[in-house]
Amino acid sequence: MKYSDIVQNEEINEYYKRGGAILDALGYTDHSTVHTRLVAEKASDILKAFGYDKETIELAKIAGFMHDIGNAINRHHHAEYGALLANEILKETDMDLSDRVRIVSAIANHDESDGVAADPISAALIIADKSDVRRSRVHEKDPILFDIHDRVNHAVTKTRLKCDQEERV
Repeated sequence: MKYSDIVQNEEINEYYKRGGAILDALGYTDHSTVHTRLVAEKASDILKAFGYDKETIELAKIAGFMHDIGNAINRHHHAEYGALLANEILKETDMDLSDRVRIVSAIANHDESDGVAADPISAALIIADKSDVRRSRVHEKDPILFDIHDRVNHAVTKTRLKCDQEERV
């Protein structure tokens, strides 16, 4: 199973459509496949910058794309729900068990409230997710209704993520 297969997976994309409708109704920032593709690419770029192997980079891209599918079930605990959904979807593929567990673990741990960067994949996913800060993620509404995520995203006019190979940060 490759990243290119994951982004075209009908089931995953259907979860994102449903999750998007729910988050739109709640007034949340954009969590569509635009966000997840950016997170996948950023996670990949982070691991490339630090010299990780192609397999680890590919797993991080898959985790990055799938990390928010749990929003289709509920915003609260979406990381855990997403991990369970991802596990069920990936079970139906030819993916190695160890690789599947690494992806599922990274998805389950990407939320800042109770997640942990236990390995390079989960660390890259967390950083990539939290660094997707851009004005276009904010839905049009009265600024008085902005939550903290809206305020941060709306304030940003330019963003970049820099990896220092020498300092490993």
